[in-house]
Amino acid sequence: MSEASTNTNEYVSPLARLFHLARKQGYLTYDDILAEMPQADLSLEQVDRLFGALIAAGIPYGDEEAIASKISGGS
Repeated sequence: MSEASTNTNEYVSPLARLFHLARKQGYLTYDDILAEMPQADLSLEQVDRLFGALIAAGIPYGDEEAIASKISGGS
């Protein structure tokens, strides 16, 4: 990775990084979310906005097992 892209990434919001990851993977896990937005950094309002944005964008999220079940078509 070049230095320019590393520096640019520093200025991208955690939400933008999560959406990029979601587009790449097709889903987000709670671990993905916590890696970008540690619990200590989140207020209830931020959590509400984050999950609202994920729902509005149709991005599936949850724990690894739930995501695997949704993607494979299980209940």
